[in-house]
Amino acid sequence: MLFAKRLLVVTALVAIVGAVPAEGKTLRIGAQADAGTMDPHAQNIQTTISVVSMVYDALVTRDKDLIKAPALATGWSVEEPTVWRFTLRPDVTFHDGAAFDAEDVVFSVARAQSETSQFKGFVASISEVRVIDPLTVAFVTNEPDPLLVDKLTYIFMMDKGWAEANNVQSPQNLVDEKETYAVLNANGTGPYRLMSREPDARTVMARFDGYWGDTDGDIEEIIFNPISSDPTRIAALASGELDLLIDVPAQFVSRLEADPNIDVEQTNEFRTLFFGFELGSDVLTYGDAGGTNPFRHLRVRQAIDYAIDADTIARTVMRGLAIPTGQILAPGNVGYDESLDDTVYDPDKARSLLADAGYPDGFSVTLDCPNNRYINDEQICRAVTAMLAQVGIRVSLNLMPRAQYFPKLWERDASMYLMGFNSPYFDGMYMAESVLMTRNDETGEGIYNYSLYSDSALDETIRTARSVTDPDLRDAKIQAVYRMVKDDMLYVPVHHQVLTYAMRTKVDAVVRPDNWLEIRWVTME
Repeated sequence: MLFAKRLLVVTALVAIVGAVPAEGKTLRIGAQADAGTMDPHAQNIQTTISVVSMVYDALVTRDKDLIKAPALATGWSVEEPTVWRFTLRPDVTFHDGAAFDAEDVVFSVARAQSETSQFKGFVASISEVRVIDPLTVAFVTNEPDPLLVDKLTYIFMMDKGWAEANNVQSPQNLVDEKETYAVLNANGTGPYRLMSREPDARTVMARFDGYWGDTDGDIEEIIFNPISSDPTRIAALASGELDLLIDVPAQFVSRLEADPNIDVEQTNEFRTLFFGFELGSDVLTYGDAGGTNPFRHLRVRQAIDYAIDADTIARTVMRGLAIPTGQILAPGNVGYDESLDDTVYDPDKARSLLADAGYPDGFSVTLDCPNNRYINDEQICRAVTAMLAQVGIRVSLNLMPRAQYFPKLWERDASMYLMGFNSPYFDGMYMAESVLMTRNDETGEGIYNYSLYSDSALDETIRTARSVTDPDLRDAKIQAVYRMVKDDMLYVPVHHQVLTYAMRTKVDAVVRPDNWLEIRWVTME
């Protein structure tokens, strides 16, 4: 009977991840959720970026010390404060054999600036890309942008001719959920070619023999497997049906560490989890607060901060694999201020603040929360729901997979929500521009400002800081931004994530603090 049960489990796992391939040739990656698309300019979510980066390249990459390094550009220089010159790598071809050149750079940047792109904030400072010759381009910015090269690590290069031939000159519109040819097909210059794509099931990639660069390993095939069930995903790794897991729930870490066939690697992630609120309307959309919006009161937001016991969440929900925090910017980023990173749990203070704000009996609200995006996201939201109930805030928890969650946030259709934010180029300016500034669809400012908060003084402070090139002055000015955010309690922080990968001992994968799985660095025995 025990053998029969085990046979059923193994059969189910094989159905999920596919037949076991030849040893050492195929890397089978398991993840909590799938990449949202193969369109390189559509979705700014780290899992999607990691998968897309196996097929597409940017002009700039990072080495293992996270220092900027050449990729499709071999070098760059500042000619004027607002003009950068990039030299392109010669003899690079896309997977279909087309040559990569300057026209592809012009096209790719313009595409990333499109209305439907979630990367337009990265390229908002670029006013023009000039073709100097087939292997040289000049980027003209509308003001000095000390982070331009960092931002370009996230802008993947597409073949202009391929895009035009397949009518994908603009990125997929994720809000309308419209599919285009680029959603299920790809033509990059990266180390792997897309062979097949079954959304929410498996994505198969094969090594591109014409790749211009080097990889540490000789992996011939990659199979990316989204498996939403935590126990099933862990069992697949333990049984050898998967080789690498890139998002291990905290409650399974000790079990995996005890397995002699599995290695566990961790790092402090540059990602902070926090709660956001509906701030742009006078009346709460989802909840009951007597025809008002309590979140527009500073005291209410402060009350929620006092009501959440971040230390207990880190200890029990996260099994110690989280760092409680009092601010929304993680350590390691330019602008991080340790003095802001205190946490205080005081439910009596929370009740007093609610009463002072005019809500002595609390109020009700719906909390939107993903259940497959962040580490233990559902458990975090359940814990916070119970904590807020202790101070009179009655929460209806609305759980959903991230495929439905982020379009809802994109429409600013939430009264209270959980958000996690990662700084892609290790600088607090990214969050400041994309989360804190007033929403501006033309420039990309406030693209992730789901609260619809708007403060002209905060906007001006951010604009003043973003063109500063002196490192010490820049750090001080960005710290001032996050001090304003903390004083106004625009968001209620919970913790910084600890990122965990688990892999069979035959696999070696580097865990980057930005949660970008760099496939070029993965090796297998």
